[in-house]
Amino acid sequence: PELDMVMGPQYANRIGDLLEDVVNGNQVVATEAAPMMEDSTRPRRESEITAWVNVIYGCNERCTYCVVPTTRGAEQSRPKESIRREMQDLGRKGYREVTLLGQNIDAWGRDMEPKQRFSELLEEAATVEEVERVRFVTSHPRYMSLSVVETVARHRKL
Repeated sequence: PELDMVMGPQYANRIGDLLEDVVNGNQVVATEAAPMMEDSTRPRRESEITAWVNVIYGCNERCTYCVVPTTRGAEQSRPKESIRREMQDLGRKGYREVTLLGQNIDAWGRDMEPKQRFSELLEEAATVEEVERVRFVTSHPRYMSLSVVETVARHRKL
């Protein structure tokens, strides 16, 4: 009774309909898994230098203290080409630094067919000439790999 609505980001493009249900007196829980290849919201850009780019949504871990898998759903990686295009566009708009973002970023690509590795995404990101620096958050210790460490060591931009 304390909450009128719980919504995962995969429902951002339906927020109007969900709020209408709330206004009509319904409690709304919109957290079911839904395919989400692209972010349907407009990113907020509070800096003129640094931009955040979502590369993976959701999380498959079930940490006892965390609500992310329930509200954001299962891991869904964005295609590498889409991430590259967004980075290039940001670079052309004057952003010099991009931070790749994911609840469990090291898991990027595990859900794809064929599977891909986060180090492959980092290799691709390092070749985006329009951006000077690439950072990433949030890593899960279970998935940090030697290939990620070696990729970061190889590219000054990372």
